[in-house]
Amino acid sequence: MKKLLFILLCSILIVGCGKVDSEKVLKEFETKVTNSDNYTLTGTMEIINNEDVYNYEVNVSYLKGDYYKVNLINTNNEHEQVILKNDEGVYVITPSLNKSFKFQSDWPNNSSQTYILDSLLSDLKNDANRELLEEGDKLILKSSVNYPNNSNLVSQTVTFNKEMDLEKVEVFNDAGVAQITLVVTELNLKANNTKEIFNLSNIIQESDVDTETETTGTIENIIYPMYVPTGTTYSSEEKITNESSERVILTYTGEKPFIMIEETAQVPDETEITAVNGELVTYGNIVGVMTDTSLNWTSNGMEYYIVSSNMNAEELLQIAASTATVAVSSIK
Repeated sequence: MKKLLFILLCSILIVGCGKVDSEKVLKEFETKVTNSDNYTLTGTMEIINNEDVYNYEVNVSYLKGDYYKVNLINTNNEHEQVILKNDEGVYVITPSLNKSFKFQSDWPNNSSQTYILDSLLSDLKNDANRELLEEGDKLILKSSVNYPNNSNLVSQTVTFNKEMDLEKVEVFNDAGVAQITLVVTELNLKANNTKEIFNLSNIIQESDVDTETETTGTIENIIYPMYVPTGTTYSSEEKITNESSERVILTYTGEKPFIMIEETAQVPDETEITAVNGELVTYGNIVGVMTDTSLNWTSNGMEYYIVSSNMNAEELLQIAASTATVAVSSIK
């Protein structure tokens, strides 16, 4: 009986019994993912952008049938955004501003997503040159990634414990420095999610709209991008003030001119749902709306827009991700 149990364990747990290779590890992970019709994932995520570090709480709910809900909470300022996919489409919801953008999008299949199991599995399967690394009792699969709007991100490692439980995902730049680190604190592959969890109205009703509205009256610090394309320089700024809001328009001229607009967000009494023709994009700490010539995102009670007909999507996202509060005199 003991011998039989030992053989069964060896067939289920690919660690410690015979040679371990990347194909065996991948097959075990694939079995777990494909057998799960309903899961929740909780973790912490660190994103490094230049010298800035952003920390998030991540909560993911999945239900077979292409239902996803991802809650991202910035632990530095408690700014929350929700990415939702259901039968009606894909939404980016900012609860504190009572705003939601609706997309007809292929998310999450259009790029790598560290916190979506199917995305991790797809990246691992699509890389014929993936590697298996072993560190103590950890098994680590290394593969390429698919970030079409961020060519700086080139590879990832996916770490499992000896029971093949997912523990960590790290995404690296071409210098081998981790830019995104997801630490999984809990993964339930037999969750009890129902379709009601993915209902937009239910999410809106659950949201607390009082957390960030105090910041929406005036612009105390103008936000300037720390990155601008070569041959492009700051030109001018204009502040427009009315009874309930402020707007700042920054103009940059040169080889790749652009306009950056930031304004205090207006919080409507009821949630506004805006259908957009653009694409949902995630880039570092940015979750936004991308069109051929513009990028729009919200952060900490503010709305931001970058408009340019001379830049590609990655350049627009690089500018957005580089925004920081600095003194006016330091950027001119």
